[in-house]
Amino acid sequence: MPSTAKSVRKMELADIKPLIKMIVNQGHSIHKMLDQTNISLHELTQFEGALEVGQYLRLIHNARVLSSDPAYALHMGEQFFINHDGVLACRVMCSKNTQNAMELLTQYQHLFTQLMELNLDITDHYGVFSIEEKIPLGKALPHFVEYSFAILYCLGKFCLGQKNFPLEFEFSYDKPETTEASEHHYARFFRNKVRFNCSANRVIIPKETLLQPIIFSNQAYAQKNEALCQKQLKQTQKDQQVIQRVKQSIRHMSFTDVSMASLSQQLCMSSRSLRRHLNSQGVSYKTLLENERKRIALKRVEKQDITIEKLAIELGYQSAASFSRAFKRWFGIAPNLYKQNTPK
Repeated sequence: MPSTAKSVRKMELADIKPLIKMIVNQGHSIHKMLDQTNISLHELTQFEGALEVGQYLRLIHNARVLSSDPAYALHMGEQFFINHDGVLACRVMCSKNTQNAMELLTQYQHLFTQLMELNLDITDHYGVFSIEEKIPLGKALPHFVEYSFAILYCLGKFCLGQKNFPLEFEFSYDKPETTEASEHHYARFFRNKVRFNCSANRVIIPKETLLQPIIFSNQAYAQKNEALCQKQLKQTQKDQQVIQRVKQSIRHMSFTDVSMASLSQQLCMSSRSLRRHLNSQGVSYKTLLENERKRIALKRVEKQDITIEKLAIELGYQSAASFSRAFKRWFGIAPNLYKQNTPK
């Protein structure tokens, strides 16, 4: 299964290339696609590398503005399913029935996404599979919802051995405003009822569909894949723990002393091991360092208990001008102006 939130858990540069290629193949400039993402053309030739959350969300924003297809995320999810067969997908395929498969998705949702929260509620007549954002995604929310639902729908058809099965899809946002026919893109893709401007992003699954057997059901392989899922989940949790330790170390060190070498020494591991743990979560120590600088900078500027010059030195900047440029990049306003507009 994918990580729709590779931007948080494991977001490699390779994961954004299908999206970029799709928009460019529609006739748009790659430079427009990369506008304001701080992603260079050279980076796209790298085999490894990670993106920050902001870069990924900006890339999605550009795609939604440029794409001539309002339902492009559905087709991306379909292609991902066709070209990918991860450990969670293999575990789901061995399930007894649809309900068991959906329960596994919620149980191992950290292997699927860490930007979204997955929930499954079962009643006497149907099941409701819902998806909510863990952090504000803004205009990028439709991308993640549609991408995820498309993968699940295609996986469901494959596991049940059917071209279609009865479902109802509800989206919390308005239907695309491009053309009146755009809404039919979704209905044609899902071959089911599709509603926009609803109270939640969810899929309503009839009871008979929940009880349908999976054609690949196999208890022996289910146990084998279960062990692999558990192992991968533990590794993900371990990587997350390392990130928390890095954050704590940064907070107890002088900003001028923070480096990959000093952090590695603090955590009693090699720089290579630390970099591997961070890359698996789609972050770098520089990203964590900048986030901590942002947190302290905003707090101290709001308190107005220190000059900009002293704060710049405290945060490890060579000059007040360098810090001011960074602050404006973070918050869209210079620190002096921010301080003037903030009541004491």
